[in-house]
Amino acid sequence: MNDLELILNSLVRTIYEDKKSNEEINYLEKRVDNLPYATKVIYGVLENKIYIDYMIGKLSKIRLKKIHKNVLTILEIGIYNIHFLETKDYATVDKLVELTKKKNKRSSGFVNAILRNFIREEKKIAKIKISDDIKSLSVRYSMPEDITRYIFDNYGIDYTKAFLRYSNSEAVLSIRINRLKADKESLIKKLKAKGFELEESKISENALLVKNPSGLVATSEFKEGLFTIQQEASMKTVEVLDPKEDSKILDLCAAPGTKTSYLAEYSRNSGKIIANDISRNKLSLIRENIKRLGLSNIEIDSFDASVCRSDFEEKFDYVLVDAPCSGLGVMARKPEIRYNRTMADIKALAELQRQILVSAIRYLKPGGILVYSTCTLGNIENVDNYNFLKADERLTSLEIDGKKYLEFVSFEDKTDGFFISKFKKKDYER
Repeated sequence: MNDLELILNSLVRTIYEDKKSNEEINYLEKRVDNLPYATKVIYGVLENKIYIDYMIGKLSKIRLKKIHKNVLTILEIGIYNIHFLETKDYATVDKLVELTKKKNKRSSGFVNAILRNFIREEKKIAKIKISDDIKSLSVRYSMPEDITRYIFDNYGIDYTKAFLRYSNSEAVLSIRINRLKADKESLIKKLKAKGFELEESKISENALLVKNPSGLVATSEFKEGLFTIQQEASMKTVEVLDPKEDSKILDLCAAPGTKTSYLAEYSRNSGKIIANDISRNKLSLIRENIKRLGLSNIEIDSFDASVCRSDFEEKFDYVLVDAPCSGLGVMARKPEIRYNRTMADIKALAELQRQILVSAIRYLKPGGILVYSTCTLGNIENVDNYNFLKADERLTSLEIDGKKYLEFVSFEDKTDGFFISKFKKKDYER
């Protein structure tokens, strides 16, 4: 199986089978001859799919919905190579035609005609002629129109344009220093000696930005648990919760366990943390982190966070609800998210988030602290739920850095888009 076929299969799994792009890249690491090229094409197609399909639609007499998914994806790979990588030689077209013969023989002539016509008429086909600004932005930056309009309705046109541009750029990777095993200065020295370019974070004193992360997880420092990969805004949720040593902490929606492990490090491996996630198949990721980082105060559980457990009522000093959300804030790292999120999903998730929060409040001891966070944008999952919590008479809203809540703006803060709010449970009647 050659690189183009492996790329095709990974894209089909990501777009049509809800697989994660980063997991597909990891899968391909030892299977392709040219991993940088495979990575560029996979992310490039995902980041530009709607625009690429717009161009294919100008050339095809067959409606896109009628084109077989393998054939459409082959066309998308071809257009990406020709238009974005400027690979205008016919050798690539010939390879993709041969691949089509293997996957869907009857469509090989169709693929050949579309790609060759695109090479001849590229300049004309690439022009976007849409009068509606939102629809035009949706095509230009390959963001579904309803999501583009939702962002515009919440933040305005300048924010929307900047956000869409950033979502199609390469996100900066950050790592979290495990203070139980390493100090910042020694870790910087070790990683720099191995050729990594580092910059200190402006968001968290325990974070470092890595400009050239290739090979990072293969280092002995990672394997020995001196650091873990975590975005700065994600780290801030734990720092806002600020759990004290020897306290009882509930991480209600814990997978993949990155915040859980930071809770353990932050509390100096003391007290007790219960890490819960309804998806049992994700719990192994938490266990892997626990073992590698040398953590001993975490207990793993799996139950539905939206259904209250009577045995947990008023048992916890701290509850973290990093809720399941639409993930619009992490699209620079996970471009496929845009293709499996709708406004109906966002509204359904917001309702689920409130159900989880109702239980979370009951789990807090009087005087306990609740942090509610998401890695998404828009009022429905964020400010509306902040107001839902604020309206609860059992809670008092606590400021964060002098603000009612924190909203990380990805294109300004150069991290994931994140929303963080903090509440304290009053000391009287539950």
